[in-house]
Order: sequence, then structure tokens, then C-alpha cells
Amino acid sequence: MSRLTAAELKRFEARYGGGISSTMIVEIFQNKGERFSAPSLRKYVQLGLLPKSRRVGIRGRHRGSSGLYPVAVVRLINNIKSALDDGATLDEIRLGQAGVAGEVQALARSAGQVVERLKEAIRHQENKKKRDALKRDLDNRAKVLTREIRAVERLVSRLGTPRLQP
Repeated sequence: MSRLTAAELKRFEARYGGGISSTMIVEIFQNKGERFSAPSLRKYVQLGLLPKSRRVGIRGRHRGSSGLYPVAVVRLINNIKSALDDGATLDEIRLGQAGVAGEVQALARSAGQVVERLKEAIRHQENKKKRDALKRDLDNRAKVLTREIRAVERLVSRLGTPRLQP
């Protein structure tokens, strides 16, 4: 069995930037000869190794919604599979780089959503002076937030996979 290459990961990230379905995630790994299934994906999410999907409505009347995962889960699963092959347990992975990286990505997504929601709220402010002041303040806070998240990402990149004592 072979892992996804850096070029393959970049291709998937470009192709599915808006999100990727669980079916497609499973197919990607099964096409590489990996043992991976929808229950495995759900287990990784339940353990906190991967972010949850977000519900997206399907166009058309009464079609419901489907779950889309951020495409970054493909890279995270690839890293998890590599750590498992190296003999790590799921608990060790959860406490190591592969596990914590998913949490930081979820934090970055949440922060981005909050900033976008604030931008929308600020656009609806009637008082121009207040709107301009809020916009400047948000721009400054968003820069700081982005810088701090990147710092945490650098910290996570220095983690390995801890070996837990039995």
C-alpha cells in the first residue's frame, strides 16, 4: 500500500477546495489500496482526529443536505495512516502532530467564519463613522488572529508522535 504523494495531495486540495464528501474520501484511499471505510472516517472524527463535516443543502426541492469535509482531511488521514504504519496507536496519534493538526485546522476555519460574520454585521451598520472604526478594528484583530494561528501551526509541526506507556 502506498500513501498519497505530495503532488496527489495538492491535486485533491485544488480540486475539492470547497469540500469533499465522505464517499469521495473513502474512494481516494481505497483506490490507493488502503483499507479505509466510512466507519473508519466516522471513528477518526469521533476521536477528534478529524474535523466534523458541515451540512450543505442540495439544490432542488426536498433534496435535503449532504456532509462535506474540508479537503484537508485527506492530508490528515494520510498522516494518520503513516503514523499507524509506524506502530503508533490512535491515542498516541491523537496527542501527536497528526491529531493536533486537525484541531488547529478546525480553529482556523472557525476563526475565519467568525471574521466573515463580523464583516457582514459591520457592513450593516448605518453610522459610517462607527462602521469604519469597527472595520479597522476587525482588520487589525483578524491579522493578529491569523498570525497567532500560524504560530500554533508551527508549534504543532514540531510535535512528533508520543509513545504512551502501557
